Amino acid sequence: MINIQLTKGDVWEIAGERHIFEREMGSGFLSFMSERTSAPYQVELDTGEHVTPTWTWFREEFAAGRIRRLSPMPSRSAQRQAMEREDDYDAIMARDPEALVRQIVLDSLDRKNGFSKSDEAIRRELAAIWEAKPRYLAGKKPPSPSTVRSWLKARGQTGERPLRAMMSMSGRCQRSKRLAPSVRRRMAEEATAYWSDHKRSMRQSFDELKVYLDGLNRYLLSRGGVGFQVPVFETFRRLVNSLECYDTVATKWGVAEARKRFKAVGQGLVARRPLLLGAMDHTELDVHLVMDANGLRYIGCAWLTVLIDVHSRCIVGWVLSWEPPSIYSVSECIKRANRPKLWMAELHENAPDLVDIHGKFDEIIVDNGMELAGCGFQSSMTDVGTSVRWAPIASPQHKAIVERFFAMLNELLCKRLPGGRFPIDKLRAWGLNPQADAVMTLDELTELLDFTIGVYHQSLHSTLGEAPIKAWNRGVREAGGIQVIGDDSQLDKMIGKETERVLDRAGIEIFNHTYHDEAITQALLEDLAPGQPKRGRRKGSATCLVKVKYNPANIGSIHVWNPKRGVFQTLPCTAPEVEGVSEWQAGVVGRWVREEQDITKAHERELRCALYEKIRGLTSAATHKRIKRNEARLLNSPKVHEVISEHLRIEYAETRHDGMAPIIPTVPLAPERSDDHVKPTRPPRGRRKTAAKAAASPQLSSEPAVQWMRADSQQGDWEGLQ
Repeated sequence: MINIQLTKGDVWEIAGERHIFEREMGSGFLSFMSERTSAPYQVELDTGEHVTPTWTWFREEFAAGRIRRLSPMPSRSAQRQAMEREDDYDAIMARDPEALVRQIVLDSLDRKNGFSKSDEAIRRELAAIWEAKPRYLAGKKPPSPSTVRSWLKARGQTGERPLRAMMSMSGRCQRSKRLAPSVRRRMAEEATAYWSDHKRSMRQSFDELKVYLDGLNRYLLSRGGVGFQVPVFETFRRLVNSLECYDTVATKWGVAEARKRFKAVGQGLVARRPLLLGAMDHTELDVHLVMDANGLRYIGCAWLTVLIDVHSRCIVGWVLSWEPPSIYSVSECIKRANRPKLWMAELHENAPDLVDIHGKFDEIIVDNGMELAGCGFQSSMTDVGTSVRWAPIASPQHKAIVERFFAMLNELLCKRLPGGRFPIDKLRAWGLNPQADAVMTLDELTELLDFTIGVYHQSLHSTLGEAPIKAWNRGVREAGGIQVIGDDSQLDKMIGKETERVLDRAGIEIFNHTYHDEAITQALLEDLAPGQPKRGRRKGSATCLVKVKYNPANIGSIHVWNPKRGVFQTLPCTAPEVEGVSEWQAGVVGRWVREEQDITKAHERELRCALYEKIRGLTSAATHKRIKRNEARLLNSPKVHEVISEHLRIEYAETRHDGMAPIIPTVPLAPERSDDHVKPTRPPRGRRKTAAKAAASPQLSSEPAVQWMRADSQQGDWEGLQ
């Protein structure tokens, strides 16, 4: 086998480090020396042993591309930097069009072995080269002989003249320091101070640097010294920008900003088939909405919850509601994702396959919101055969698939609707008020959202290279069909909101709506009514107090617990338009209805008062007088005053010049004690602990400190004591 030609002194990159080839040893062994440590290179085997590299190892590594020969580094710093660059042909020619001329000249001279390097000989060779290659050298001026000799010495070696070594590095290398070391040190301190404080601006740091250096210059000049050069703002700005890295950005703006700028992203979410992994997230749509309840009333912005299939990027489930994200909107989204989208066939008649985008996911990735962090959600999802994975905290890029869909939806739909939201600065510049322009209801936005999602499913996806609906259909057919949750109402029964209501023959009244089904209601009454207490029952209908569970995101039906059979039985709402309405929306509509009823009742009350006044006008004068006299007597009655009085009653006597006003009648206090001056044996109320402590403390005398006596007793001077 013919070996590769190796030359002593060649530099090879092995395992990311530079190694110098020394010689070929006997028995097929090779000697490489590390340029950094000067130690011989050893190959580590699978057994952990280290052996000298061989021709077989060298040939395999070179074939795999794990080792490569490096071009020898020129002595000059500029050319060494040029050899380290990996610019392509277009980049080199854009930087230095003369690089190709230098390469042609040097390659042509290398092929002429033993030519004289005198000025006359070099001029003859250059003339021959210009005559032989007019296509590349026409219009170019031949270089001087001294320049050619410099090229031969500095730009590679014979047979090793890469184009990057021909590139001029003028202005592309690090220049010599023109500022004094003390000035550069002070600049570094101010630049570091800028990156250490998020409130500090670059102009502030430069001003402090300028003031300090100007003051130091004045001091040196006043002492007869020599001043130094002060940098301009552009020099300081370049220094500050050169320090921008992960550590400086994390110090100034926080770790989150540093990760967003510098942390490399991973592969992202990957699934090999549809319904293997779903990504769920929420967003507040940037469009203001109104509600049509006897007139348009402004409400605000709606919340959108979506569930996206990672493999096909299809939107399998979505819920648009007024309520903020909750466990109930999540369960409603999972239920809708499980069911076929029959209404999509009406919106897109030419795409009947949109109906079949549904099913049960093997795993769902969600964020760390409070509505999803509980064990109840995870347990209920486990019961239906879906595992839950939580995304990293404060890492929206982990679910970039969903964020990209939200951005597309905002550009394609929300910003084009009346009432769409824009950044504050643009709203002020354009003079817009989205709230005043809001004329769209939630139902209208839902219909537009459904149509937009259908358009998205049929559009070309740049990542997939095809429409999401095509990727979905192909993957589902390969999987053998669509897996579904057999009874998705179990989600509402497991994690739904719980309350108690009375069940009668008409069903259950809740949310100002009736939930009733003749067969189910009759079966529930037969099972539960016999066990209810007899007292308080209605005479005309059997009733029972039942436990009810429902989904606040959709009050179209409720689930009644039947303890006798141990199951929940579902009662639908008698009003079909309630399907899809949330509890919050029903409460708002009910509040508006009550406000209108209060206005109507106030008007009816005024009409009734006018009727009473007309009836009172027909009453006789004697009857009027008797009624007024009875009213005055009751108002002055002490008993009535005692009942209706809430504060201390104050009366004022008539003023007289001699001060002999009539005495106001008062209720005197008790003339004597009601306890007959006998000390109570029980402790005072509220002082049991104090009395217990006093009883536990040692007594200095067995006789009481105070002797009780009657008011008429002759044992002491009562009047003096009084």
